[in-house]
Amino acid sequence: MTEKYLVAIDAGTGSGRCLVFNTLGEEIASSTREWTHETIPKYPGSQVFDTTKNWKLLCECAQETLQKAKISPRGVAAVSATSMREGMVLYDRNGKEVWACPNADARAAEEVTELTRKGLSKKIYFTAGDWPSIIDPPRFLWIKKHQPEIFGKISHMTMLSDWILYKLSGRFTTEPSIGSSSGMFDLKKRTWSRSIIEWCDLPIDIFPQITEAGAPIGEVTEKAAAETGLKKGTPVVMGGADTQLGLIGVDAVKPAHVTVIGGTFWQQTITTTTPVIDPQSRVRTLCHAIPDQWMT
Repeated sequence: MTEKYLVAIDAGTGSGRCLVFNTLGEEIASSTREWTHETIPKYPGSQVFDTTKNWKLLCECAQETLQKAKISPRGVAAVSATSMREGMVLYDRNGKEVWACPNADARAAEEVTELTRKGLSKKIYFTAGDWPSIIDPPRFLWIKKHQPEIFGKISHMTMLSDWILYKLSGRFTTEPSIGSSSGMFDLKKRTWSRSIIEWCDLPIDIFPQITEAGAPIGEVTEKAAAETGLKKGTPVVMGGADTQLGLIGVDAVKPAHVTVIGGTFWQQTITTTTPVIDPQSRVRTLCHAIPDQWMT
């Protein structure tokens, strides 16, 4: 049989990269492009994820990695994606990106204070597992206040790894490990929290459907094939959040695994079979990229 390969694209905090693996999980080739996130001087704490520039860099990585691996695009069995957590992308009704931020965007400090004053920060924490410092509820409130013209255009929302899959396949969907990093999930149900969405004055239908990691979601489009060097029709498979997929990569797939995952940010984690929420709000809990598991 002709050997098949798997392609992974990653939008990290400090760089984007593409890797090719064989079906034994052995890395064949990789390419990286560093990037930085611009700030807006009049908005302290702001960081902007440049979707146009960064998609171009990811496409360069994909083309270079395929060349390094010396494989035909026909040999790629599937492509998937991962990314830093918390960052999100907003789209208009035509599917065009209108706003995006990376994980460390902290422009919504006043909105966090306001949520806390109203007692909603604690409610968000005990529903979604994270304090609102760099998650998306206060960001939506910030956009509504400071960029109402953008707020009025929002028709779709995804996380950053979902954005990569959208660029590849044209499909809007998310996965629990990355979706829960938005701070807008009901952890117990592993899906969007209607209460949190209502507090942000948003319609539920802008949020994508939930697909578990590893499930096929579509195929590489003709446009994406021309941009990345992948073959049109290559299966696109749901990925997830970088830390949780890293846990799977080091075999932390059973409850009570304690693991350290290193990157731009280092995470000490433990996996559980129920969402464990700290009564003193000291740690955060997200969905694992494995059904019916969570990570604190």
